[in-house]
Amino acid sequence: MKRKDTKTTNKKKYHILSLSFFLFLLLGESSALSEEIVLKIGTLAPTNSVWFQLLEEVIEKARSRYKGVKFTVYPGGVMGDEEEMIRKIKSGQLHGGAFTVSGIKKIAPEVGVLDLPFLFKSYKEVDHITSKFKKEFSEYFEKNGFKLISFAEHGFVYFYSKNPNITGYRDLGKTRIWAWKGERVMYGITKILGSSPIYVQVPDVLSALETGMLESLQTSPVACLSLQWCKLMKVIIDYPYRYEPGVVVIYKKVWDSLPEDFKRIFTEIVGDEQKYNVKIREGHEKSKIKLKELGMKFIKPPEEDIKWFEREIIQKLYYSTDTEYPHELLKRISQELENIRR
Repeated sequence: MKRKDTKTTNKKKYHILSLSFFLFLLLGESSALSEEIVLKIGTLAPTNSVWFQLLEEVIEKARSRYKGVKFTVYPGGVMGDEEEMIRKIKSGQLHGGAFTVSGIKKIAPEVGVLDLPFLFKSYKEVDHITSKFKKEFSEYFEKNGFKLISFAEHGFVYFYSKNPNITGYRDLGKTRIWAWKGERVMYGITKILGSSPIYVQVPDVLSALETGMLESLQTSPVACLSLQWCKLMKVIIDYPYRYEPGVVVIYKKVWDSLPEDFKRIFTEIVGDEQKYNVKIREGHEKSKIKLKELGMKFIKPPEEDIKWFEREIIQKLYYSTDTEYPHELLKRISQELENIRR
């Protein structure tokens, strides 16, 4: 009888070990047979950009402080656009990503309130609002299955054009303007300008500019350089009319399964967003200098042109019926900004 029980017990142990090994092979992540943590991160940021360099810095710090971690980063949109990367995170092909406002709106649309044109006048205001509302923003991400690790901003953006005759915002309506598909704000902006957006995925923008399919777009100075769009642009409207946030997120199911020590260390490293954002802002200033050296013409739009554009956007976009964010959230942010401007 004892002999039979021993065989049965051994057989059960064998099945457990076999299952553990199978899960290890299938998932390629930590299992009963391995303490190694594997995190696969996707981003649109090209390898020559400040965002990718900062991501590498974070990864190196995490590796040095937690030996059992391995990161695989997929830069430059090799895993698809941000909508595709989000699908791959949910299916387990990726575990997280560094996203621009396009990805943010697909994960936590409420946080898209931050990229409204003319909402912020300075980085000081941006830092105040993102700090004060971060807990609430984090809850929006968690509600939709993602852990917000850090705000890693895109920064203030500008309009650029291949058309050398652009003198202000009204002129942009005569050109073919790029937008992400489904991007409510850009659709509204182009409508105000008297145009219609042309939808192209980020990896295809350069070729669309080369063929003339696109003439104008908005982005940050660092992105314009690192994505090589700048080599085709003749003019920049030198007014930072819109702020674009960025985030680093991990799928919450993955995050919850990670060791507490690693989560604490990784949060400490990536969560030092102010330090990283300072580097991004410095990168933008250096990029503007480079754009001038490349011969790009910096155009100061007329004051009346700016006021017209701001008035139209506030009236037609801020509280429209199709906003992704609650109007009450925008009212609270606007009130907070009014308070600190006094």
